Amino acid sequence: MIQIASIETNNAERLMKALCNHFARKITAKYEGDKGTIEFGDGKCEITATSSSLEFLAEANTIGGLDHVKRAVAKLYSVFTSGEDIQIDWRAPS
Repeated sequence: MIQIASIETNNAERLMKALCNHFARKITAKYEGDKGTIEFGDGKCEITATSSSLEFLAEANTIGGLDHVKRAVAKLYSVFTSGEDIQIDWRAPS
């Protein structure tokens, strides 16, 4: 199961690195260049930073795993962007 989301931001690379660095304290997470990956026990999230957005691809084998990945990423994203009005709209890839 896969869902994607995109958030417009001028701080995409900084936010991607912050997300990966924070998760790396407890689980496998890494980044190189404009791409990052966070490995959860029940799924993963790939993040791509562009000049104007942050692109997320959440993947898991179960609905529960997918929900866990999306919730964890969204929760931490909101912590790092306090002051920004954020709504992550996940959707199936086209």
